[in-house]
Amino acid sequence: MLERFYRSALLLIIPILLPVIVSGQQEPQVTFNMFNHMAVNPGYAGLRDAICVTGIVREQWFGIEDTEGNKVSPQTFIFSGDTPVRILRGGVSATVMQDKIGYFKDVYVKLGYAYNRPVANGELGIGFNVGFLNKSLDFAKLKPVDGGDPLLNGGNESTMFTDLSLGAFYLEPDGLYLGLSATQLLEGTRQLGTSSGSPEFKLRRHYYATAGYEISWIRNPAYVFIPSVFAKFDGTTLQFDLNTRVEYNRKFWGGLTYRLQETVALMVGFYMKDISFAYAYDIPLSKIGGSGSHEIMLRYCFKLELEKAKRSFRNTRFL
Repeated sequence: MLERFYRSALLLIIPILLPVIVSGQQEPQVTFNMFNHMAVNPGYAGLRDAICVTGIVREQWFGIEDTEGNKVSPQTFIFSGDTPVRILRGGVSATVMQDKIGYFKDVYVKLGYAYNRPVANGELGIGFNVGFLNKSLDFAKLKPVDGGDPLLNGGNESTMFTDLSLGAFYLEPDGLYLGLSATQLLEGTRQLGTSSGSPEFKLRRHYYATAGYEISWIRNPAYVFIPSVFAKFDGTTLQFDLNTRVEYNRKFWGGLTYRLQETVALMVGFYMKDISFAYAYDIPLSKIGGSGSHEIMLRYCFKLELEKAKRSFRNTRFL
């Protein structure tokens, strides 16, 4: 009964989220959301019995420049890692992100812990992380139309936020996964700059939901179909991704992502021992998308052989 419930959840999430219109949020968005669990859900830490490090680089709306030739298109760098720690009965994680949009730059550092325990046929992780966000704006690159605003004559101004995230992630060996999380829970407010007219920023709470499952071909098990869904909600708008991938012989794969009313993305990737590599190209569905977006993912996982408790037996011959 539990197994049927988990598999039904993936089918239920899709029609519930489809009618909602999407828009952009404060936190970075990536196409490889199926490889980015650690950055948005602290409950994912330690569930894979391996030390895993993942890097994602995204160049969004490639080619957009200002009048002076400066790149103003969004650029995102994400570096995350986690490992199980047996003495803590769970896993620990660390994530570093940099997100640049125009003359704004956000740098995130998140440190987390997740408690892991067996549930049904899989493993459940419930975790939290403490996050630090440095938000900065280069006022010197802003060019006022009339040239008279003293606020725009300054240099680089920045401010620091401290925040919390919570998450739960369920993972089964056969490829089923479900995740729920919330980030920027404290919704801090800070002023960017020291002058009285400096802009004020308020962090929005973000909610994430994801689900996926691996389906093997009966006639040819070398092919595996992997549908998944990913949703991000900030209290006002929703970003919704529907992903499909087909793997061949656990070595190569290709897939598509549809971001509601925004993007269609083509994805390819391969596995080589402990290393995974993938590339995605986003085809924009709106004019603002420029020449599209490029994204690269690189992952290294070192499998751990966790020690099992030794079992002793008494031989009746020596009683």
